[in-house]
Amino acid sequence: MGRIEIVTDIEAPLERVFAWNADPKTFEKVSTAEADAKVEITSEGPVGLGTTFHLSAVMAGQKLEGDMEYVEFEENRRVVQRMTKGDLKKLEMTDIYEATDKGTRITTTWDYELPYSVLGKILDRLKVGKEIKASAKAGSQRAKEILEE
Repeated sequence: MGRIEIVTDIEAPLERVFAWNADPKTFEKVSTAEADAKVEITSEGPVGLGTTFHLSAVMAGQKLEGDMEYVEFEENRRVVQRMTKGDLKKLEMTDIYEATDKGTRITTTWDYELPYSVLGKILDRLKVGKEIKASAKAGSQRAKEILEE
């Protein structure tokens, strides 16, 4: 199983960062051209606990699709999204929000398991995991740029 963690400091108020980042459509806004993320919200009402969406993206050169659900949602504190059905054995994305002297710190953790054999797990450690982390880091940097404008 793979795990990545990224810490991003953003010079913007916590409430603004949370409201923007907790929206699943944000995946499209921070996506690199290579990732080409697309999000279709599949539930009704405002974003919160139980919100569902379909995510399609390219990660580490591979197309990834899946249905996601918000399984934890504490406003201005924590959001956890979990893949309920899709191309990966497991994908859980957690964002933890903290106010800082200059704005907001987001700690993003992705826990994932690729649908591969033992050889695939070795490949994940050598190549795929690094590419997924680089993509996630680029997305976090893009979010920082947008929110600090």
